[in-house]
Amino acid sequence: MTRDEKLELIQRLLGLKHKLKVLDSMKTPDTHEELSTSLLSRWELEDELRAIEVLLDEERSINVKAKLAQVEAQFLSGKPMPKKKK
Repeated sequence: MTRDEKLELIQRLLGLKHKLKVLDSMKTPDTHEELSTSLLSRWELEDELRAIEVLLDEERSINVKAKLAQVEAQFLSGKPMPKKKK
């Protein structure tokens, strides 16, 4: 997954969280029909939110494994970690 794709997913994730907060701040529905529609909408938003979180978690897991291999290789070779320039 590219950096731009990750950024788009994070932005969508933040948008979904905002939509859920807006739903929470709205007046409670008065009828069963309105309540069921609201509940279904909430579930759809939550499901998409979870799906995005799973994708990002998997991507981070892959990244952590790669970083772990890199750090282990550097320590096992006896070379010092390169310092990042500011």
